[in-house]
Amino acid sequence: MTTIRDIAKKANVSVSTASRALNNNPRISVKTRQRIQDIAAAEGYMPNYNAKNLTLGEANVVGVIFPAAENNVQGNPFYIDILRGINKQLAPRHYVLSVAIGDHTEQVFENVKSMVEQAKVKRFILLYSYAGDPVTEYLRKKALRFVIIGEPVEDKNDFYVDNNNYQAGIAGTEYLLGHLGAKHPVFIESSHEWPYERSRREGFQAAILRRGVSPLIYRLQKENNDGITEEFIRQHPEIDSIMATDDMIGFEFYHHWQCAHPGKSIPAVSFNHSFILQLANHQFHSINLFPENLGSAAVELLFTDKENKGGEEPPRKIILPFEIS
Repeated sequence: MTTIRDIAKKANVSVSTASRALNNNPRISVKTRQRIQDIAAAEGYMPNYNAKNLTLGEANVVGVIFPAAENNVQGNPFYIDILRGINKQLAPRHYVLSVAIGDHTEQVFENVKSMVEQAKVKRFILLYSYAGDPVTEYLRKKALRFVIIGEPVEDKNDFYVDNNNYQAGIAGTEYLLGHLGAKHPVFIESSHEWPYERSRREGFQAAILRRGVSPLIYRLQKENNDGITEEFIRQHPEIDSIMATDDMIGFEFYHHWQCAHPGKSIPAVSFNHSFILQLANHQFHSINLFPENLGSAAVELLFTDKENKGGEEPPRKIILPFEIS
């Protein structure tokens, strides 16, 4: 592998001069810079971006922080698509991603703390937001750069990327009522009370109340859910459609409904447009939130402190569109 010493020797300059030339230091003449850069290109020299950044006290790593596994979300395919979008934007910036996960919040916190204090990671993307989160509090205290995917709960000045979940909730409900012939939908959410679920529920309620129908809402529990859910379905024979906060939850409730009503089907609208829909029938529709684009936008926002060349105040949020399919 060609080193900077090899480049300096071939150009007959010192290592420090070669380094400055390769970094476009104005103290080196344009002619000399171009000559040394041409030699580097011809020799196939690849700069060590990580070493370069470490001299500034920062690793070429972005920490991607998952909610704790106790929240039962790490297996959601939505997050895989987000990671794909993040990685797509990190590669041309010569950064890599490192995932912070844990069974409990304390483990996630210790993972992040280790990244900061031992690995010199200074940039993070959080895949969640909730009140009292010690991880977010730690990042703020350390004045580290981070972006939340989803709306911030505690500090509206946090950088974040999101969809308009309230409007998506309205649009999904109106699609269910107007295009799929539903009259008495049930709204299904998890037991976590995530901000995006709350916004989608509020959109559902707003749309359903316009039709003069009382909103029916059911919260799926994490454990021992089967009997409770099927009892709820028996108590509400009027249910003729499903609106769910994501594909996994929607598919789970749909399965319970079909167990209670063998051989029958009802229309359903959920969120995320994941591969799980391939297991469902044509009655299952999904709102595509374009998670890969969310991941890409989060990286763009994360680096505005380094890449904002217009002199204008960079945005603190990016709201992306959604699409019903």
